[in-house]
Amino acid sequence: MASGSVPAVTRKRAKWSGTRLALNLFLIGASVLAVYPFLVMLFGSLKEPREISTNPGGPPLEPTLANYVELFTGESGAVMWRSILNSIIVSVPFTALTVLLCAMAGYAFTKYRFRGSNVLFAVLLASMLIPAEVNIPALYLFFSQIDWLNTYQVQIFPGTASVLGMFMARQYMSSMPTEVLEAARIDGAGHWRTFWSVAVPMSAPILGAIAVLTFVAKWSDYLWPKVMVGDPTFQPAMVVLPALSTGISGFIVHYEILLAGALVITIPILIVFLRFQDKLMNGTTAGAVRG
Repeated sequence: MASGSVPAVTRKRAKWSGTRLALNLFLIGASVLAVYPFLVMLFGSLKEPREISTNPGGPPLEPTLANYVELFTGESGAVMWRSILNSIIVSVPFTALTVLLCAMAGYAFTKYRFRGSNVLFAVLLASMLIPAEVNIPALYLFFSQIDWLNTYQVQIFPGTASVLGMFMARQYMSSMPTEVLEAARIDGAGHWRTFWSVAVPMSAPILGAIAVLTFVAKWSDYLWPKVMVGDPTFQPAMVVLPALSTGISGFIVHYEILLAGALVITIPILIVFLRFQDKLMNGTTAGAVRG
């Protein structure tokens, strides 16, 4: 080997190190872009009104908790606490019903053969191509006829039959060993017992992923409750917060109050995501591989 030559292994390692460095820099930059909006929200919630316009994106020069005190005290505080409770009342049962219905539908489409099952499932998938906003006027008229407007049930029951959740559950359950289910039936388990005691535990990863995605989507939903619920008594926090930021003065938007409320509303989503991110990643990854 010539004295000035570089071994192939060394060149390969240098190339791999450069690629790895570039990938790490890209990931760091993407992380900064993802975290920066949360920092702006946190910084803005700790600023006084006059500093919002002069220093919108930087850290507060004189941090204060007055915005949080204003948000959760007095008349606006009672409305804010009530709206957070409404979000919990709506999001938790909505998530539970969605997971149950998606699990049942995925199990039925996978383990039961009935005439037209493939056509029905194809129609369900095709319905995802229709924007949800198109159906809102007709649904508004329908729910007004049955007196469901300005109620909890109009926020809980519609939408629980998630086609995306059904698709995820079906793809995951399609690889579930049929022999295990047949063994349960031989032991005397009925259809419901087999589903609840065998299929659901085996599908825990994908059902956990569906639960996380559903809760986050429902907690942050704005359009549906904004249209269907006009009574502040039943409105969730996502709808109430913009009104509170303007209700103090009537016309001027208090961005510091809005950012403080947005941070408070975001905390439950972060807690759920960070607590169950392993189930979300395992469920979605396993579903993709098994599908």
